[in-house]
Amino acid sequence: MSNINMSAFAEKMGVSKKYRQGDVIFNRGDEGDCMFIVQSGSIELKVDDKLVDSCKQNDAIGYMSLVDGSARSSTATASTDTEVSILNERHFRYMVDEVPNFAMYLMETMAQRIRGMAKALD
Repeated sequence: MSNINMSAFAEKMGVSKKYRQGDVIFNRGDEGDCMFIVQSGSIELKVDDKLVDSCKQNDAIGYMSLVDGSARSSTATASTDTEVSILNERHFRYMVDEVPNFAMYLMETMAQRIRGMAKALD
């Protein structure tokens, strides 16, 4: 993965929110108007109860909706007590335009998730 500390950028730019273990952060099919960066804890991404990915500190989730305007493609649930930074579309666009390696970070993350989905759905 690209060497980018998303947690540090997101902590400065976004709004922080805490979730308790078992809390749903978003559901598959929800409208997506923000993305999340995991600051602490862990989050599971599932499609039809099949685990697609487990996310930890510095991982990004929810960004695909900002890329293409589509609904959420998975359900995100806090698998431990978790804190995230929430970045809105304005923050996202700023990161794309101004932060070196951000686009590569997202592409690498997206490729990893697509491979995870394919494996989980086999």
